[in-house]
Amino acid sequence: MHFRTRLMTLATSLSVATAYLITGDNVNCRKGPSTAFEAARTYPLSTDVNLTCQTRGQDIFGNTLWDKTTDGCYVSDYYVDTGPSDVPVAEECDPPGGGPDGTSPYQGEINRTEIISRGRYWVDQHVPYSMSRNYPDPQGRNYRTDCSGFVSMALHASAPGYNTVSLPSVSEPIEWSQLKPGDYVGTLGEGTGGADGHVTLFLSWADDARTSYNTLECKGDVGCVQFERPVGWMVGNYTAEPFRYTKVVDC
Repeated sequence: MHFRTRLMTLATSLSVATAYLITGDNVNCRKGPSTAFEAARTYPLSTDVNLTCQTRGQDIFGNTLWDKTTDGCYVSDYYVDTGPSDVPVAEECDPPGGGPDGTSPYQGEINRTEIISRGRYWVDQHVPYSMSRNYPDPQGRNYRTDCSGFVSMALHASAPGYNTVSLPSVSEPIEWSQLKPGDYVGTLGEGTGGADGHVTLFLSWADDARTSYNTLECKGDVGCVQFERPVGWMVGNYTAEPFRYTKVVDC
């Protein structure tokens, strides 16, 4: 009986050790690690929650960790008493929507499957567009959330990201007929800084005639989305042209 009591006491202590208190009142637990996701449920102040894993997501008051609870939803770690801010206490979650393989080195060679998967990581989270704010990639590295920051993130290139003027320094021009998933199309180069330039990740052709294509991109009016664009779209006097990352590998 005494031995059984000790086992029960140990089990209780282990259970308590993995439960964490909610520190805010009516804290939303969302379907993904961002306020762009709808709330699945709400936790009252001082609710005990158990975590299955943690992942990087939208920055909430300097904390980019999001805790996935046993309820299957994500709550910002800022509102959970897990100890020091932004320090993981659980294993890393698989990225939402399948996520990228994460096999490429930072600023190294990368295959097309991973480029598209990394791009979908932000699109699936509906990351809001901003030319001044950052958002983490699946490994927690922050990239700028505008069009060129998004493409840089998808390429696993230098953070916080190239801009439309500097992106050609790691690109080579190609023909429209050469486009493959993971290439990009944009108004790039001198004179395209700020709102005068735009770049999109090429996903696939939208029609057999190849007059339009499907993109993954971050747009000023809707954030990071899948979209369709015609060949030869323009920004001001600049016509979009296709490019290929110099470190992309076909496999």
